[in-house]
Amino acid sequence: MLDDHPAPRALLLPPPYTAHWLAQGSALRHACSLADEHGSGTLVWHYSSPQGAPGRFDFAVVLEPDVPLSQARKAFILGMLALGDAIAAHCPPERAVGFGWPGELRLDAGRLGGMRLRTAPDVAEDDVPDWMVLGVELIADRDHLSAPGSKPESVSLSEEDFADPPAILESFASYLMLYFDRLTHGGFEALAANYSGRLVGEGSLTADGDLQTANGLVTLKEAVATSFWRNETGPEL
Repeated sequence: MLDDHPAPRALLLPPPYTAHWLAQGSALRHACSLADEHGSGTLVWHYSSPQGAPGRFDFAVVLEPDVPLSQARKAFILGMLALGDAIAAHCPPERAVGFGWPGELRLDAGRLGGMRLRTAPDVAEDDVPDWMVLGVELIADRDHLSAPGSKPESVSLSEEDFADPPAILESFASYLMLYFDRLTHGGFEALAANYSGRLVGEGSLTADGDLQTANGLVTLKEAVATSFWRNETGPEL
């Protein structure tokens, strides 16, 4: 697939999601531009395979928190859990889905992509953001590589036999609602333990969503400000 083409198919999404196909560009950036007008549940998605570059399957969803940013930021952890479950639901059962702190998604030993977070501008830690956006980038294919084995750190949806990538997005949307419901009725502690159990490195999540390791504490605020798993164009191969 190339940029500037129709959507592969229609999405089947539960309320309150509204899908917006993006023919070309950044799903995360476009979702941020729609957030003020369209609000919570706005979901932008984009699938492309430019010549000479990795194929990408990207999507982003707008959230409207009702708690201060310091607490609302924990939605990133819920998003990662939803993404992990969505990938697990559509990959062979023997595949291990794991996380690199905080937003890298790994399938077995390979980087499949990751998640980023954006918030409305000029929001203090004690203020409730008008909106937040979770943006996912996945490697759709590595068809441009003459020797995929030369890039052992990454994998792609195509190589791992994901026949219908939009199904990942549909599952993600449902799982994200499920995890927000679990947060409301059961609190964050169990979700933090779930996330900690999927980390590929050492450490565990605190009640504030920060990572506690033997070398000290890394805050979620600091961690989501950087994305080591990607370069300026997308996930690292």
